[in-house]
Amino acid sequence: MSTNLSKQKRDDLLSKISAIRAYIAAAPQDENTGSLLTYLSDLERDVNGKKYGLVFEEHQEAIDAVLAENTPVLTEEPGLLIDNGGEMNFLLEGDNLAALRLLEKTHRGRIDLIYIDPPYNTGNKDFVYDDCFVDAQDTFRHSKWLSFMSKRLELAKNLLSDRGVIFISIDDREQAGLKLLCDSIFDENCFVADVSWQRTYSTRNDSRAILKINNSQRNRTSQRNRQQKHS
Repeated sequence: MSTNLSKQKRDDLLSKISAIRAYIAAAPQDENTGSLLTYLSDLERDVNGKKYGLVFEEHQEAIDAVLAENTPVLTEEPGLLIDNGGEMNFLLEGDNLAALRLLEKTHRGRIDLIYIDPPYNTGNKDFVYDDCFVDAQDTFRHSKWLSFMSKRLELAKNLLSDRGVIFISIDDREQAGLKLLCDSIFDENCFVADVSWQRTYSTRNDSRAILKINNSQRNRTSQRNRQQKHS
């Protein structure tokens, strides 16, 4: 039977925290004692926190600071209004995190279908984060992307009705991380399926065509085997 070394390390750290707490409790009390005990409780909570699952560095966006001090407000543009026979549809223009915060107040639990096409984080100057472009040289590129997505998916979950579904377009660069993130937010039992889409039909001599080349090779091998069998 294997030994859980991580658990041993956590238990050892918790034991040391407990010893420090006992020492503080037995020592003369002053105005700092309460704060020290609170710090120890915070440490214990962190040590006992969730250990299995997707782990990434949380990052703050410029819009986070704005929303912390300001409430987003919708401003109607009468000149863009289209008469749709009394049927109301609307388009929100602005930062998507601010828009989701607004929708959470007005449409919480009322959305049946969400489709999003987020940045694929290709490293080709396509992902704007914190007022700058996140490129392939950024050592926190994937953490920033997951942090960016987690905030928005948490809000999207709050918008979905009991029968609601969400569809997300993504490619191989972040598919694995996105699947774990969605399992954490929406529950892995709610996952239905991945739908693969083949963008091109011509074979290319790069890593993206490996699967197609391998399939073609297997087909040719199978054909040769059949030919040999009947020859």
